[in-house]
Amino acid sequence: MNKTILIVEDEAGIRSFVKAYLESDGFKVLEAANGKEGLEVLSKETPDLIVSDIMMPVMDGYEFFRELRTRPKLKEIPVIILTVKDEFNDIKYAYLMGVEEYVTKPFEPSVLSSRIRQILEKGVAS
Repeated sequence: MNKTILIVEDEAGIRSFVKAYLESDGFKVLEAANGKEGLEVLSKETPDLIVSDIMMPVMDGYEFFRELRTRPKLKEIPVIILTVKDEFNDIKYAYLMGVEEYVTKPFEPSVLSSRIRQILEKGVAS
């Protein structure tokens, strides 16, 4: 599976950790430090899936997600939220917005990779 993932995460250490893990698992990985940078990356490349934090400077994950959904070329890209926000209302809100998955930090990278694969395979089948 030669798929491209965009990671939108303001913490450089987490971003590089997730990137390294996913690359070792066979994915091509693009990076952005916030939602605004994510949109800039998306103006040049279209990934198969996006992993995004919520709490970020400049443009947070919710604002980023809402902006994605207004753009025809981007609105169908599946999004996984990866965040420390683990309150029920945060999770519910994200799912109501239409995210595919909600993963809380700390997380097991193999579980994240597995969820990415499941979502991408589901997308191919439908």
